[in-house]
Amino acid sequence: MTVLPALRSRGFVAANPSRVDLDETPPLLPRKTQSHGALTLSNKEVPHWLGESNYILTGYRVPCNSTARCFYSWFYLHNETVNIYTHLIPAIGFAAAEIFVYRHFETLYPDAPQADKAVFALFLLTAMTCMSCSTLFHTFMSHSERVSKAYLRADYMGIAGLIFGNIISGTYVVFYRETALWATYWGITFVFSALTCMILFHPKFEGQEYRTFRAGTFICTGLSSVAPLMHAIMLYGLEEMMEHSGLPYYLLEGLLHIIGVIFYVARIPESLRPGKFDIWFSSHQIFHVLVVLATISQVIGIWSAFDHKYHTEISVRRKLPLLV
Repeated sequence: MTVLPALRSRGFVAANPSRVDLDETPPLLPRKTQSHGALTLSNKEVPHWLGESNYILTGYRVPCNSTARCFYSWFYLHNETVNIYTHLIPAIGFAAAEIFVYRHFETLYPDAPQADKAVFALFLLTAMTCMSCSTLFHTFMSHSERVSKAYLRADYMGIAGLIFGNIISGTYVVFYRETALWATYWGITFVFSALTCMILFHPKFEGQEYRTFRAGTFICTGLSSVAPLMHAIMLYGLEEMMEHSGLPYYLLEGLLHIIGVIFYVARIPESLRPGKFDIWFSSHQIFHVLVVLATISQVIGIWSAFDHKYHTEISVRRKLPLLV
């Protein structure tokens, strides 16, 4: 007697076992994905942590739990494609600018102290880091809930770092000869940035319901730059600040950030026409572009202000002993 008949005779195996209908078993992924190899899904087909938006209805990547597949998503169209590239390309650009500063700063400004070069390099580093963290977050959103949250925290760190870099570079250039002032504002900015990270790293504030709160936290940190600007206007006058300290670029930067946050919080335009902006021109994409433009405005502002100070103060003072 073979094993199977013996087991059947003792009642361990049914005499006529029912066949399992594979069509009746729940699929691991939606049937469209299984049968046609679809790369994107609707917000109804993905886990809540990946498809929380009620306005972006399609274009979600299939949760993959794979680093390779996340990077592969760079090469096909989905609702995070624009978010990835609007910060990936600027990250490369800021990295190139960082290399330029390291190689050519002494040539352009031979009499400038190394601290000046370090401040520019630090700001560009924070810009590059912010764009890189954002790129990685949007790349790995479809990996898994755990990995997505980890990169979300990295994204928060990048944003806080960029705000810190913005303010310390601006205050350094504006209060160039007032070491006590820019050092004081650096300390205040560091405290605000650290508090922002501590708040946003708390698991309670990770959900979409705290989207506005998170944006407000970053705004409050960014508004800490208003105090040194007002202080500088009181010390040097509005005309001097407008003409030689980069104030127009700082104001433009602030305006771009405010507009970007309005789009981000109100989710315009997708909240007005859900499903129409799933791939192109969603609020987050607009926010990304405005952040990049604001950062470029900051670069131009601090560079123009430093260039003026160098040619009117730094190099002139270095040459004064030769003229005596």
